[in-house]
Amino acid sequence: MFFIIKLFILFMKFYLFILINILFFACNEINMSELHVIHINTDQDSPLPLSSIVEEIKSIELELTDESLINPSQIVRVCLLNNSHVIIAEKNQILLFSIDGTFIRSIGSRGQGPGEFINILNLAIDEKNKHIFVGSSKIICYDLDGTFLRESYIAPEWLPIKDINYINNELLIIVENVDMKDSKGAFQHSVVLKMNNNLQIIDSCAIRDTYFQQTTKYSHAFHDFIFLGNENIQLYYSDIYSNRQNPLEIVLRDTLYLMKNNHLIPEIKLKFKNDGIDGYGNKFIHLYNIYRSSRYVFAFYRNDYRPGLYNFCYDLQTGKGYNIKDGYTDDIYKIQRPLRILPFNLDTEFFYYLHTNIHDYDLVEPNPTLYIGKLKK
Repeated sequence: MFFIIKLFILFMKFYLFILINILFFACNEINMSELHVIHINTDQDSPLPLSSIVEEIKSIELELTDESLINPSQIVRVCLLNNSHVIIAEKNQILLFSIDGTFIRSIGSRGQGPGEFINILNLAIDEKNKHIFVGSSKIICYDLDGTFLRESYIAPEWLPIKDINYINNELLIIVENVDMKDSKGAFQHSVVLKMNNNLQIIDSCAIRDTYFQQTTKYSHAFHDFIFLGNENIQLYYSDIYSNRQNPLEIVLRDTLYLMKNNHLIPEIKLKFKNDGIDGYGNKFIHLYNIYRSSRYVFAFYRNDYRPGLYNFCYDLQTGKGYNIKDGYTDDIYKIQRPLRILPFNLDTEFFYYLHTNIHDYDLVEPNPTLYIGKLKK
């Protein structure tokens, strides 16, 4: 009798094990079936005028003063605050303008003391409390008056900061430790740290571990990875390096994820020919970012076999994709050069670009004009 009971228990355990595995794989199949796969024809070059995808574009001439001189090549972030202020963050300064372009003040200063930054890597905005978070060798918080409020240091092994954004009352910070090792070898550990308003780390979300044949310092060539769009937190973390590495696994990071309950859920996959890997095992497609609005999916990438930088725009409503070399065509303000549009990381329904308009009557070169576009829905 005891033997029969024991056999029955073993059978039930085995049955339960099989059932759990069936449910697990069924859930995975459901998740994968919900993944939206978008095919990209890299041989295509289809110019796209902005009027095809935007409702409106407004221009803001940013005032030039002795204290508000902007160097477009140094800009790391442009933020729109409650449709009342514009913040321009360069590597060495933060400038605050009104929505009509009037210069108000600079915020913070360079240095190594409390409330000072050495080099600005990125910037995030708390719209509700009108606080500015600066990512440097530490996280610094200011208010709109430029008053230093608080700061917090990140552990040295997690520096430099790759991206920051303030969403749902939390400061999200992408960091990576490149000096990690285990039995499989050296690897880069990438995570999203979550901070509260007191700049205390309260949680984290792992992105991935990438193994390399050797460890050397490197950095990303891009910094826009975390967005709030379509009412979701979007995350795309590329593996573009400023100096080449030898990863043990050659793979194209081609998927946009949603961040929910501390998990990354795949939402959109961009499908390139041969998954971006050539016949010699080399990656020829290098994706810099992917993000989406309610209607459009955007990407920015480099193709080793077709020199140049490419923008990709996919219309979820019509199912049509546009592979655009160099940039978009401004058929509204008639700017001659191709334009690369950049999303506002707190609302991907809006984008911006900068262009310096020089008139015959200008005695000195003016500050660039900021163009803000609203996408069609």
